[in-house]
Amino acid sequence: MLKAKKELSARLKQIDVVLELRDARIPLASINKDFESLLQQKNRIILLNKTGLADTAVIEQWKAYFQQQNTVCHFIDVKTNQGVSQILPMARSAMQNKWERFRKKGIRPPALKLLVAGIPNVGKSSLINKMAKRHAAATGPHPGVTRRQEWIRLGKDVELLDTPGILWPKLDQIETGWGLAITGAIKDRIVGEERLCHFLIQYLHDHYPIMLEGHYQLGLNHPTPTEVLEALARKRGCLLAGGEPDLTRVAKLLLQDFRAGKLGQVSFERPPGV
Repeated sequence: MLKAKKELSARLKQIDVVLELRDARIPLASINKDFESLLQQKNRIILLNKTGLADTAVIEQWKAYFQQQNTVCHFIDVKTNQGVSQILPMARSAMQNKWERFRKKGIRPPALKLLVAGIPNVGKSSLINKMAKRHAAATGPHPGVTRRQEWIRLGKDVELLDTPGILWPKLDQIETGWGLAITGAIKDRIVGEERLCHFLIQYLHDHYPIMLEGHYQLGLNHPTPTEVLEALARKRGCLLAGGEPDLTRVAKLLLQDFRAGKLGQVSFERPPGV
């Protein structure tokens, strides 16, 4: 990640507009603090991806928050193509003043150079493929698929730089770490699937109390996270020899269901003061 950060810093001089991709479920936790200072002087559009997985009411709160901050942001969902077609026009609009100065001098504006940056597994490669309308970047369900920087042509006058996802080496708040882990920016094995599910179950109990029961119909009243996993393991047939619940296996299934949006739309951050 240190290498990727150095390469990103060296490339920024060539970039016209930075497309900073964040997760709509964790708009602040998915800020990369390591390159935040690097991007301050660049034209930047914040793209909040995976809106189809986020709580729609909370999304509206974030829209109002960013508007109050005078921050250029755009909520998208790469999986469903929501909002993707508006990204290039927004980037071109950000360059109009500079391009007009070129034209007044009789100079034809150069190709628009874009940079897609963000934390791991936030959807950068999927976004690039949608914008390029072809398979131009490797994708996968786990962080760490993009290994190097690569220029990708979107047309005769647009070039886009794909970058590896970068996470800062130290997290200063435990809530940030949980948000990154549950949304897949950190590999599950680092935290542990069971621990992740304990966090998820408790969070849903506190903020979306009918979601688990509504989806799985476990018939439990005020259960602990362990009791939820045990009941779900028995219902799904995830059992060890002797009939004991296989908690590791059922934890992986629960995480898959959650990340596929089968449980419903969940946000893990609200705007400050809300």
